Amino acid sequence: MNNYYYWQNWIQQMMQQMEQQKQMIDQLQKKIEEMNANEKPTTVIERIEYHFDQLKIETLEGTLQIGLTPNGSDVSELGELYGNQGTPPQDPILHSLQDYMTKDIPPWMNQYVRDHDVPISDEHKQHMIADVRKQLPQRIEFYKKQDPEIDETTLLHQIQTEIRQSMAQYFENYKGDGE
Repeated sequence: MNNYYYWQNWIQQMMQQMEQQKQMIDQLQKKIEEMNANEKPTTVIERIEYHFDQLKIETLEGTLQIGLTPNGSDVSELGELYGNQGTPPQDPILHSLQDYMTKDIPPWMNQYVRDHDVPISDEHKQHMIADVRKQLPQRIEFYKKQDPEIDETTLLHQIQTEIRQSMAQYFENYKGDGE
């Protein structure tokens, strides 16, 4: 009879331990489900700094950024970056640069790609121009913060030169459409 009592006691202890483990497993499964339900997919983009003298583009995918946004940008959403396409610029420097991008850059690009035998489509060139246009306000602010006393003519000339140099550097490293 003593053996029976010990076996019964041992089985009862085992059943209690199994019940405790089952409860713990159930709690853990609930926590995992809660964590998965609350988990939102996030994308982390760290700060990207451009150094124009070190810019090298090997492949072109997605949105074309050719390096006119200095030290990252203050744009909080992608929509802000591309939202000002239809509105006329209020700043006279911005207006002059927009005019420059419309009248002077397309012929300059055509001449450059012809002279340097760069195989690039007109659509690709238009994407480049559109991309630079979107970066102009941030570029103007960058130069104004660097030198608050800069006159409009100097600022305009500096940004125009930078645009041509950046595009030329991009074309030098560009392998051509379809590669």
